Amino acid sequence: MVSLNKYFFWFFLLCLVFTMIAGVLAAILPNEIAGGLTAIPYLLAMIIVLHRFLKQQRRAPTDKERRSLTLGFTLIFWSYNLLGVFAGVWFFSRNDPEIWQTFLAYMQNIRFLSTMTIMLLMLAIPLYLITHWFYGKQAKRMAAKMFAE
Repeated sequence: MVSLNKYFFWFFLLCLVFTMIAGVLAAILPNEIAGGLTAIPYLLAMIIVLHRFLKQQRRAPTDKERRSLTLGFTLIFWSYNLLGVFAGVWFFSRNDPEIWQTFLAYMQNIRFLSTMTIMLLMLAIPLYLITHWFYGKQAKRMAAKMFAE
């Protein structure tokens, strides 16, 4: 098994850049459309990293690599999103401490936390499953087409 660290790094970098671009687009677009942009950075980064993997390794990921990449991408995506939430609240609460107090009050509200958890899972589970599928059979088909002799 090859070291996957560079692929995790590429995923993080691409995801971060695409998230910033999606954030600018979300500010311009109506809310109904902007909400759909949440998964686009993840999907684009996942596809580009798979393409890099295929070109560099000249094969599809093994089952162990597939599981590692799927779990790693999921953890990276949700960790930096969670960090972004806290950084955003901290940044905007520097001049208005009431923002931080309101955030803490919401974090203690079970109904709010339950709703947020359900919303997160409604996006996290499909992204995980799509990545797991895409890095399996689909990656094998892509590798076969790319390196057929």
